[in-house]
Amino acid sequence: MGSGAWSVRQWTRENPVGGAGRLMQNIPLAIVLGVFASLGFALGATLQHSGIERIFRAGEDRNLTFQRVLRMLRTPIWVLGTVLILAGAGLHLIGVTLAPVTVIQPVGILAVPFAVLLAARKNRSRPTRGMWLAISMAVVGIVAFTLFSSRTAATDTIIDMRMILIASILIWIGAVVFVVLGAKGPHGFRCLAWATAGAFLYGLATALMKTSIELFRQGRESPTMFWLSLAGLFACYAVGAWFIQQAYASGPAEIVVGSMTVIDPLIAVAFGIVVLGEGRNIDLLSAVGMVGMGALASWGVTLLSKYHPDAAKAFEQQVGPGTGHPTEGIPR
Repeated sequence: MGSGAWSVRQWTRENPVGGAGRLMQNIPLAIVLGVFASLGFALGATLQHSGIERIFRAGEDRNLTFQRVLRMLRTPIWVLGTVLILAGAGLHLIGVTLAPVTVIQPVGILAVPFAVLLAARKNRSRPTRGMWLAISMAVVGIVAFTLFSSRTAATDTIIDMRMILIASILIWIGAVVFVVLGAKGPHGFRCLAWATAGAFLYGLATALMKTSIELFRQGRESPTMFWLSLAGLFACYAVGAWFIQQAYASGPAEIVVGSMTVIDPLIAVAFGIVVLGEGRNIDLLSAVGMVGMGALASWGVTLLSKYHPDAAKAFEQQVGPGTGHPTEGIPR
């Protein structure tokens, strides 16, 4: 291992009083906290979307100008949604300290069925059979994914700042590509593109959160790297939050939540496996299971986002009524 990398396991052995090893091993509690964090995120996202809808007038463009952002910040329901999201982020932060990123991050996909059920209650409608099928696929997929990832996930983290910097730059480049698509691409794709750009940065933020926690635990050795990682974390959250609000302004909350809860954990888990060394113990069975169950969960979220009634309405507004919709043939 090069001079720029080290193992947290050695630091834990030298500092047994801190109990870092016990915290990192508490995977069941981390998963429970992740479920509650997902519920907070889903409810907060639904409220934020409602708040943003109130700042636009009929026929206006959907770009978030400075004046509209000021109106958004003064909208009580949007503020309440933000508080709930921050509460969920706090629970998520605790969960990350208790388990590897590869375990806790995918649990966030449960925000999708939560968001759909909240939207159904808000709109006084019932989810269709197709939506329930998609929800089941997402839940089964993510539960199985979490079981596979927790089987062999390494419970100590390897920090290599050169690898972290390279991976971070690549993720930012990917986010910029989707920003361009969100601003200039087809109208029907803009919501998903903006949400994906935000999810790229949120996934990176989660990985940097894990990195910052480990650097803080050994702060006597690496204070500069800790502050750089922390600065990158806040930059990801700040810019990513702007992208997500623009996504809310461009389409339904469920599409935003669906995109974030698929892309966000994919980025974070990939970062954990490749960069932080959490995948070095993965065997063939776990790898195949994670890929298969991750695909199942992603397929469920895609169906849920694509076949939601709000998506159907947006499709008809874009191409005109009577042209058919891709939901045709799906059980209602």
